[in-house]
Amino acid sequence: MPERPAGEFVGDLEGPVATVGADGTVEPLGSPWRVGWAVGAEDRWHVAAQEAAVRTRLVDDMPVVATAMKVPGGDVVQQVAAVTAGAGRGVVAEFVNETPVPVSLALAVTGSAKRAAVRGSQLLVGDLTAVELGRVPGGAAAVSDGQVWNEVRSGPPPGDCQASSRAGLAAAVAVLPLARNVPLRVCLPAGGGASVLGSPGQVAAGWEAMVARAASAELPDATAVRAWRRGIPASILAAGGAEPEAAARAAIVLDRVGLPDEADRARAVVADAVERSRPQPEVAVVVLRALASRRLRAGRDSGLAERAGPLVAAAGDRLDRLTLEQAAAVLGVEAPAAARDGHRLLIETPRDSAPGTATGDGLAAAVRDSITFGGDGLAGIEAALDCLAAEAPDHLVVLPALPGDWKGAPLDVRGLATRHGLLSFTVRWHGSRPALLWERVPPTHRPLSPVPLRCGLDQSWQSEAPAGEALLGPGNVA
Repeated sequence: MPERPAGEFVGDLEGPVATVGADGTVEPLGSPWRVGWAVGAEDRWHVAAQEAAVRTRLVDDMPVVATAMKVPGGDVVQQVAAVTAGAGRGVVAEFVNETPVPVSLALAVTGSAKRAAVRGSQLLVGDLTAVELGRVPGGAAAVSDGQVWNEVRSGPPPGDCQASSRAGLAAAVAVLPLARNVPLRVCLPAGGGASVLGSPGQVAAGWEAMVARAASAELPDATAVRAWRRGIPASILAAGGAEPEAAARAAIVLDRVGLPDEADRARAVVADAVERSRPQPEVAVVVLRALASRRLRAGRDSGLAERAGPLVAAAGDRLDRLTLEQAAAVLGVEAPAAARDGHRLLIETPRDSAPGTATGDGLAAAVRDSITFGGDGLAGIEAALDCLAAEAPDHLVVLPALPGDWKGAPLDVRGLATRHGLLSFTVRWHGSRPALLWERVPPTHRPLSPVPLRCGLDQSWQSEAPAGEALLGPGNVA
């Protein structure tokens, strides 16, 4: 996945397609141009990139970005989503005028371009379609100095136009009427290819359906709920991205929330990356865990028999006991001869090399940061999962790190995939004492592991029963 932008990714199951900035500017990935917008209202032109009264958010925490700009009489709202139709892939931007009167909408393509033009219903950069408007604009302008908004304020005439710039400052703009409460959609084709259109609302609903297939978590505060909802599609986007470390992290998350097919897409990205070049040590460690997760949580062949040796060598002194234990456990099933080497390394690795355990409040901070605009949704759901469950070879822990704000509040989790089966649990409080109800369901590929279930709320308690309920002592609860 590309380095995190100062904005949000929009994309599909193949990965990110574009970024959307806090002002609604859309930047297609891999393209040197960007598309900005402005509204001609009763008083003046309002350029989104230059206005203070602009608010941007994700639609229901899905990868669909809504930007509202205040103008006299109300808001003009842009929604941006990635769309796919047949072989076509791109971004749709939908504009709705929520004011009581018609306004004008200007769309401009700027950035690094030696030639920009408006031709018919298209904004072009070189010979590529940057924006398909779906209609011939009522006004158009092209400039060679990048100062396209000055032309908008002057009232550009209709008709095709073109500008060139050796310095790469060519830009073009089209002006369209925007009636009250009538959606206007335009397409930014990926790579300048075929145009595709769809509704951002329908795209958000599709992402919602994907989230509904995953494990569910009714968490104690709205921030955590949003981080969970946001984190699942963020992980799916990372799974289709080009960055192997993010894809490997996403694979582990998607396994844990019960979406192994999506996790396998991430592992395909990872496998391709490590075959092309030797990974950095920290990346090799995460890749080892992502491959091991396929066997431990989904019961599918991990591929570690062929890849463990090179990955362990690449990891070097970054290799920790947790990663080694998981790899050795998998190789014990898939390649016993190689597992002996893994167990030898495990014995030789100091016990203090295991990753440090984060505090509940530290994890809660990561959860909070993840829901800000442009925040790391993948990091947020990783933190939420680490609050909810921890796995070891010989036991399973519910709520190993409880944030302070969660104490005394009920929660309900359904369908977490662990190496010891599917875990569901509910916590209700009786004064200072938590009541735990739990169920572990065996995975489809093997019987339920006969390991004890423990709880971070009361470290003296454990049970090997597959289901039950218990009133815990005050334990660690303040």
